[in-house]
Amino acid sequence: TEIYTLSLHDALPISLVVGFLLAPFVVHRLGNTGYGAWTLVTSLTGYFGMLDLGTRQSVGRFVARYMALNDDENVNRTISNALAMLGVAGAIGLLATVTANFSFGIFHIEQHSQTDARIALLIAGVTICLALPMSVSNAVLFSMERFDIVTGITVMGALTRSTLVVLALSRGHGLIALALITLLSSCAEYLSAAVCAKKLYPCLKPRFCYVEFARCKELFSFGIYRFIWIVANQLIFYTDSVVIGLFLNVAAITYYAIAGSLINYGRNIVSLAADTFYPAATRLDARNDTKGLQDLLILGTRIALTVGLPICLGFLFLGKQFIILWMGPAYAISAIYLIVLTIPQFSSMSQYISALILVGMAKHKVLAYVTLAEGIANLLLSIILVRKIGLIGVAWGTVIPHAISTAVVIPYFTLHAVRMKWSDYVVKGFVRPIVAAIPAAGLCYAFSIWVAALSWFVFGLEVLAVGVTAAVVSYYVCLSPGQRSLIIERIRKSFHKEEVGNVVGRTV
Repeated sequence: TEIYTLSLHDALPISLVVGFLLAPFVVHRLGNTGYGAWTLVTSLTGYFGMLDLGTRQSVGRFVARYMALNDDENVNRTISNALAMLGVAGAIGLLATVTANFSFGIFHIEQHSQTDARIALLIAGVTICLALPMSVSNAVLFSMERFDIVTGITVMGALTRSTLVVLALSRGHGLIALALITLLSSCAEYLSAAVCAKKLYPCLKPRFCYVEFARCKELFSFGIYRFIWIVANQLIFYTDSVVIGLFLNVAAITYYAIAGSLINYGRNIVSLAADTFYPAATRLDARNDTKGLQDLLILGTRIALTVGLPICLGFLFLGKQFIILWMGPAYAISAIYLIVLTIPQFSSMSQYISALILVGMAKHKVLAYVTLAEGIANLLLSIILVRKIGLIGVAWGTVIPHAISTAVVIPYFTLHAVRMKWSDYVVKGFVRPIVAAIPAAGLCYAFSIWVAALSWFVFGLEVLAVGVTAAVVSYYVCLSPGQRSLIIERIRKSFHKEEVGNVVGRTV
């Protein structure tokens, strides 16, 4: 299981690299208006993706349980009901897309891009309609813990999609081609997952006669809080583009999306380090091991900050250099939005482990409502501030509620859940990573002032210097002797895996 889990995480770096390399090409080929319109299309259809109501997560839970009991009939009943629910959700999503298409004129899109954007939106709606029910196959593979297969399909899909995008845009095609490529590649990925699931589990035979209200209700009841969390994240991550398109213009979305994509890259890197703690949180909660959960919270916070602080410092001081090299001097203004959006990440990245512990303790209800409140506040503040101070107002509308949520609300509920004092949490979890980040902060600031001639080679040297300094200092400041010994041991025996839960007891 641990090998498969690591394989699943391997897909994310590949996707990040592909997206990083492809983004400048797409922006320059489509132009600001075209890229902004595409971002708006994906944002709108992203809302419709939440119509699954948490069903896919419920499928994973129930199918894994019934497979463990060798109960083939209930496996098929669960999948049949999930297909029915997601099929209806997909139809609703398509209907919502058609409705949105009629009112698409409310967004400030230049006339020459209007028709292509409308067609792309319809195609994206078809993608959502098909993807919702077809995604059940992925849930089945997750239940069987075949993360290696999911990873392989994801990686191949990303590489194929990127190749097709480059070919299409190079030949002068635009938004419609992007939408069609997304549709075809998504269908190919889901069909591949379905074939693999059927081959690995020959008893997989969903039937319409298995569909029943009671089973649908069971799936819904388990996934409802996951659904609330999804709704909240849709508000947080997709609202900004919609607000900009409504009150400014779609070209402005491009400048904002460049900064937002870098924030997402940074968050994903930190999540790679934090996500591995989730199984340990579940096991410790099952044993009622409060001390173990406290130790896990401290260790996870240290690791998240050790990884996240240098990234945030790089965004603050070297973000402008990177954007100029990555996208070109015309997009240097995106660095301002990057700086503002980075502010809450200092607290946000440290709370990845808090969220995982709350979910592991089955206290995700609180997390769902907190995230929902943040999403609503994000929407309201963004609308108010964009009308007063423009595009930067959208950034502040996102930053303020996120900072409050991650610096105060989520830590409060987490500390209450694990019965830990604020003073112990701050001293044990934050002081060492912050101290270790000081030399890296000094280097970032110095490079932002001294370096005048930009090049990828020079920037690479800057990143190398900051990264090595942060790693070496953190190794001696943030890690205890036991943790340092464990790291050396793991380097020597990289093919032997050790449970995170055992690590906590011997290293904090």
